Amino acid sequence: MRPDEPVSRIMTEAVVAIEVDRPVSEVLDCLLQYPIHHLPVVRQGKLVGMLSSADVMKLEFFVPKSAVDRAAYLDERITIGQLMQQPVVSLKPSISVAVAAERMMDAGVHAVPVVDDGDHVVGIVSTSDVIRSLLHGPPRRGTLPVAPVAPPVPAEDTHGQVAYRRRPTDEEYATALRTAEVLHVEARDPRHLGKAMLYLDQRRGLLEKVLELADRFLRAGQDEQTHALLLKAIHAAKRAEEHATGQTRVPFPLE
Repeated sequence: MRPDEPVSRIMTEAVVAIEVDRPVSEVLDCLLQYPIHHLPVVRQGKLVGMLSSADVMKLEFFVPKSAVDRAAYLDERITIGQLMQQPVVSLKPSISVAVAAERMMDAGVHAVPVVDDGDHVVGIVSTSDVIRSLLHGPPRRGTLPVAPVAPPVPAEDTHGQVAYRRRPTDEEYATALRTAEVLHVEARDPRHLGKAMLYLDQRRGLLEKVLELADRFLRAGQDEQTHALLLKAIHAAKRAEEHATGQTRVPFPLE
């Protein structure tokens, strides 16, 4: 893909956004439910601010451990308007990929909303989108990737259970996640494949963090700092699962 082509060819069009007057706890819900790290803030559909997962992590320091209902505590004391970044760097759909990359680099941001002439959000583009497009070209819209070869027949492990040993490549996994997000957000997911994929990816990320810290804990002589990080990762995984199953009101692991 050439750098002079419009950014509309690579932007994500199924954008998750939030109204500025919504409770802060709903921001946490959005970041937990969807595989996103940036959330445009709008007022009656028009872009007014931007939030990132890094901004939301700051909320951890506002909530005392004694708070019984952390979501309610945040909603009573902090607004999205106070938390969001503004003014916002935005792009028009006709802006070239090269110019988009320059503006993101100058602003020091990793994602920029794309808006129409009325400042309504029509897409979002990230640094990953830019790099991927320059390396592999724009994504094909409206089509699912076709596997180049037939998948291998799964083998059986020593316990007689089917074992799938072929791990998808990073590109295959990223394509599957993008497809899952589009299916789920656009409500074209009658068999719940997209929803299941997004949920499993969330679980994978949390459990891989636990695995990484457990391995470090065992190799480092079981030091206290790594032990504390491991406990925090386990707690985050449990809280996310509680939220996913509706067993807790707190929408994000803040501890």
